[in-house]
Amino acid sequence: MMIRVFLLFFTLLALAPAAAQTPAIDGRAALLTELETRNVDVAELRRRLQTEGIELDALTNEQLVAARPQIEGIIREIQLEREAAAPAPEVQVTTTENGDGEGTKETSVEIVEVTQEELPESAIYGHDIFRNKSLRVYQAGENITAPDNYPLQTGDELAVTIFGASQSNFLLTVGDDGFVTFPNGLKLTLEGVTINQAKGLLERRLRQFYTFQRGQLSIIVQRTRAVAVNIFGEVESNGTYSLSSVNTAFNALVAAGGPTENGTVRNIQVIDGGNTTVIDVYDFLRNPQPSAEIFLRNGMTIFVPPSGILVELEGGVRRPLFYEMRPEEGISDLITFAGGATARAETGAIRVTRYTNGTLKTINVDLQQNPGFRLQDGDRVIVPQVENPLDEFVSVEGAVLLEGRFAYEENLTIGNLVENARLRPGARRDVAFVYRAQDDGTFALQKLNLSDGSPDLNISVRKGDRLRILTQASFLDGGEVSIAGAVRAVDTIAYPIDGGLNLEELILLSGGLQRNAADEVIVVRTPPENREERQYLRLSLTEDQQFELLPGDAVTVYSRERFTDPFEVKLGGAVRDPGTYRYDPSLGLDDLFVLAGGFTPAAALDKIDVFRLKTFDNEATQTLTTTLVVDSTFNILSSSDPDFILQPYDVLVVRRIPGFEPIRTVEVQGQVQYPGEYAIDVANMRLTDLIAKAGGITPDAFPPGGTLFRRDAQIGLIVIQLDEALSNSNIASNIVLKDGDILTVPRARDLVRINTQNTKANSIYIDSLLRRDRINIAYDGKKDAKWYVENYAAGYADDAWKRSTVVEYPNGEVKATKRFLFFNNYPDIRPGSIISVSERPERKKRERRVRTEPREKVDWGKFARDTIAIATSTISLILLVDRLD
Repeated sequence: MMIRVFLLFFTLLALAPAAAQTPAIDGRAALLTELETRNVDVAELRRRLQTEGIELDALTNEQLVAARPQIEGIIREIQLEREAAAPAPEVQVTTTENGDGEGTKETSVEIVEVTQEELPESAIYGHDIFRNKSLRVYQAGENITAPDNYPLQTGDELAVTIFGASQSNFLLTVGDDGFVTFPNGLKLTLEGVTINQAKGLLERRLRQFYTFQRGQLSIIVQRTRAVAVNIFGEVESNGTYSLSSVNTAFNALVAAGGPTENGTVRNIQVIDGGNTTVIDVYDFLRNPQPSAEIFLRNGMTIFVPPSGILVELEGGVRRPLFYEMRPEEGISDLITFAGGATARAETGAIRVTRYTNGTLKTINVDLQQNPGFRLQDGDRVIVPQVENPLDEFVSVEGAVLLEGRFAYEENLTIGNLVENARLRPGARRDVAFVYRAQDDGTFALQKLNLSDGSPDLNISVRKGDRLRILTQASFLDGGEVSIAGAVRAVDTIAYPIDGGLNLEELILLSGGLQRNAADEVIVVRTPPENREERQYLRLSLTEDQQFELLPGDAVTVYSRERFTDPFEVKLGGAVRDPGTYRYDPSLGLDDLFVLAGGFTPAAALDKIDVFRLKTFDNEATQTLTTTLVVDSTFNILSSSDPDFILQPYDVLVVRRIPGFEPIRTVEVQGQVQYPGEYAIDVANMRLTDLIAKAGGITPDAFPPGGTLFRRDAQIGLIVIQLDEALSNSNIASNIVLKDGDILTVPRARDLVRINTQNTKANSIYIDSLLRRDRINIAYDGKKDAKWYVENYAAGYADDAWKRSTVVEYPNGEVKATKRFLFFNNYPDIRPGSIISVSERPERKKRERRVRTEPREKVDWGKFARDTIAIATSTISLILLVDRLD
């Protein structure tokens, strides 16, 4: 007993340090650390938890433990979505050449997260698994969900999370010795152990130190090591690849592009140290069990030899392709690889074309009798299939209740077939047809009588016979009748087979007549004997309601409006709403004026002209004029036509009172004694008249800057010389004012503005003064623009075009620089002027550059001697000519 107590005491002492290493942990902080380790987006996790009604930041440690299964499920969803969206990495291999010039693949590799290069589809079965991206290549260090059968290797990292009563998370790394070391220093060997087995071992070991329930322990592969794998032979890219150890041999072959067209898919050799494993892709495709997967190990070699027996299969199989066969496999295995034979395949007459000793021969093989028939490399196997099989049935179509195919039976007669198909009401018994196949592939047509007691009912049916039953309705002339016009529903109605449709019945079927229907009806008839012929029948609704219609008749019921003209009268002139109005005998003159809104104030009630169209039978029309005098209540006081009433097409014009016009005004603004609006109360009122009405200009006025704005015809601003007009009212600038004109007299200005572009102003002024590329200076007398530019803007810039100097005066007038001979005449400056200079055009710049290039020095002595010599020769010539005369 004492020994047991001592053993229990020492056991508690051994476990005490481990228990002390399990302090109370903030569950939320531990979870956030774990999420960072597992590369999970915390914001995305919070959003998805909120949709489930869970606020992550509001959970206590106990609530966090209770909600951990839901949290783990959402984390798993996020990881799966990320893996599905990740593109397949591409393996790039560096190629060098050996001494004999042949290309070999070196061990320098790089895995890049880009789409793998597309390879063409292969006609050999088993090759496309490496080309159609159905398998991924995993990159070393990538966050991968390893399968449960993955064997742990040196360098693999496991993320362990405990979220039970004892909360903790830590990483376990498989060391070079194959062990993982726990936080308390204890070790456990895991190298070569599968993930599924490791979870069980770790759970049992961790329960010795931590308290948690089932489902409260998470163990995932956080990181896998990179391994170097050699892939050689008949693959698209030979070389040594650095890949994640979670890849299988199949993933590695995908990285190398898979076997070439000459490479085997039945005898792929995986060499791991002294062990060699053979991979048969066909076995994997037929039974892709995880236990058959070979995970990569460091230094592993995958060798793809040339293919063995390659056979072409075509015809009646589900996958007609090329197939690689083992020597021990027979033709039945080939058919199995191809997914089996089709329903129409004739497996008893398979043809094998084989090349032997320089000749081609064909071998007939019965699959059932010789399933183990051995194939050779290059064989072409054709499984024939029936393209046009013989019919083992008979069919019935037409006027029967059970239309379609019926089983063929011996001694089946036409009568039996008709009884089975059950004739429809209206089927013809006196005549039917059977289509019967002939031995030469053609069809014969036989006429039958299906009436009771007919001997044709006893005719035997043959395989493939097709019986057609006719309907009585197909031999009747049907058709349609249409109705349009003044009816409630324009429609096309099927004509009854028994006839008897009259005009009254057709109108009732169309919903009856509209209220504006006229008595006139037109029936357009198309005779069945000639579809291009038309007969036009004019009927009366009151007298021809029982008129019998025929198929194809088109009935039109006309409205009353069709036979009347829409008469109008027109009213214009001094009324509020001039326009055209529909005439009716009930429309009186006073009614017309009311419709037009009455007279305007300018209306001359004693001068209303009426223009009337006078028509005569078969003679030219005349236009007559009548003048009316009315009062303000639209009563006629006098008329040149004593019996005046409105007539169709009358045109009435209410004249304006002569000289009537509303008050016209103009406005003056600015520096006048009494600014404001003034009436144009004199004829040809001018600028000076308006200034006089406004009491004259003020002492601060600046008449040279006066402007006139005209609203009439949207003319806008008009340049005037108000100062000159005030000095001499007879000059042309003293223009006549119009209604709505606005005259502005500005305050006196004593500044001049220079736009500094294309000047040298920036060389003498600070930047704050040139913020808007302009300077304002005091008016310095009536000098020209060049003087102001040179004295206040430091002169013209090198690329300035002096001839473009323009001055804008306060009154809106613009003057440009004029040129006389070789001299520029610059505009004078007035107070308030604006000076602008343009840049020299590109053509002018080129000419200036040519002129400023260094020229050859002139020898003026030589120039003088040459000039004297030319003058002497000219004088001598003149004297000689004079002597000859």
